Amino acid sequence: MIEKMKRWIKNKAGVSPIIAIILMVAITVVLAATIYVWVSGMGKTGGAAPNLSGAVDNINDKLTITAAEAGMKWKDIRVTYVADEEVNITVYYANGDIITQSPENNSSAGQIIFTNDIAIQAGDYIKVADGGEEGTATYVDLTIVYIPTNTNLGTWRIYI
Repeated sequence: MIEKMKRWIKNKAGVSPIIAIILMVAITVVLAATIYVWVSGMGKTGGAAPNLSGAVDNINDKLTITAAEAGMKWKDIRVTYVADEEVNITVYYANGDIITQSPENNSSAGQIIFTNDIAIQAGDYIKVADGGEEGTATYVDLTIVYIPTNTNLGTWRIYI
């Protein structure tokens, strides 16, 4: 019996030539597809969010943009705000011209979405004013979100 098995193992051929060719073609196709994806950049994720920094000025109740990545536009961001009482939010260019105001004046929460295609620059600022009749608001939290990637660029608390 052992002699029979030895003979059977000796006579047993390897993988048939047809199966070997199919395996080689499959490996080549997978390798070619992987290289194509790598070279063409199809495997890239969406671009990273740009950088933006700001400084809080509690004396003048504003957040001043201190640096913004080149090419970043107002229409690409959303400003959300939450306050302990009603506030009014106004956004200004560095020269003092108004960009926009909060749509819900005298509100304790809301968001501002911009439509203008102008670049954000250092010196632009977001001014907060107490919107209540009694002047009871003490703070507002401003959050700036980069819309294309829905990335939070920062949250700042301004004490009024």
